[in-house]
Amino acid sequence: MNRFLKWILVVVFLLAVVGCLGFIFGNLNALMKVDPAPSSVDYFEDVNHKNEEIESKLRNAPWQGLRFIRQERTWRFYGVAGETKQIDFIQPMSLVKVYYLEADGDLSFTWAATEIQFSGKPAYSLISHPIQEGQLIGVQLKGDYVTQNGVYWEDCESDYCHLAQMIDTMIVLDDVGTGLTNGFIRYGWEPPTYPMYGFLCWQIISTNDDSDESLLIGQE
Repeated sequence: MNRFLKWILVVVFLLAVVGCLGFIFGNLNALMKVDPAPSSVDYFEDVNHKNEEIESKLRNAPWQGLRFIRQERTWRFYGVAGETKQIDFIQPMSLVKVYYLEADGDLSFTWAATEIQFSGKPAYSLISHPIQEGQLIGVQLKGDYVTQNGVYWEDCESDYCHLAQMIDTMIVLDDVGTGLTNGFIRYGWEPPTYPMYGFLCWQIISTNDDSDESLLIGQE
């Protein structure tokens, strides 16, 4: 009889221990649970939605594509501002990602300088107003050294022009020495998507007032 009671007590004890352990591990598991990572479907839906918003803004811009404004000696296209970054490339610079529509209507992007820090000089701004991510902007090149056939950096003596020419010709696009800007203007060759291969040293203006000017305009 005593042996039978002992076995009953042992079984009850073991059941109690198992129950306690189950309770403890169950609570630990609940505490350690993390929110599931977004699925790839959710990610692509977010990207597609963002791209649709950008494309909508670009299709409602004053025009699509690169256009020469003869009376202003200006090449201009419209883009949507994306993320920004700082690089130390020949000189410290600030860049902005610019989304634009290709000739076939597909969405693409490149990078454009917003500020250059020349050694021992005040920061050189290439924007007419502060810009925000998602904002429609005008990206333009204007000056006496700009013609319908392209840009002639060698006709401009400013530090800005010398630096822009260096960046423009880091990668020569053909056997006659065509640089980034003239390849874009003359042949529609797309600017690089990776800034270490080059980027646009053009002016960025607010679409609210296309007459705004920055330090870039009129540099000689």
